[in-house]
Amino acid sequence: APACSISAPWCEAHHIEHWENGGPTAVDNGVLLCSHHHHAVHAGNWEISVRDGIPWFIPACHHDPERRPRRNRYWRPGAVGDDA
Repeated sequence: APACSISAPWCEAHHIEHWENGGPTAVDNGVLLCSHHHHAVHAGNWEISVRDGIPWFIPACHHDPERRPRRNRYWRPGAVGDDA
């Protein structure tokens, strides 16, 4: 999730298209999230969209009325494509 610094070994696998809704257990339908952000996604505070294999996090309206997609830059500070 954006600005999260928890490393992969401490994260949980999340189905982007939820498993209980028929989402496949596959790398292209998964993202690693820390426990805090995993719960936040399930609570509806974030939506996840994948573009070109990159997960983008879309905040709920009460966090950002414009719902601007964001990426985690903590592990890739020099990554290009800040804008969605």
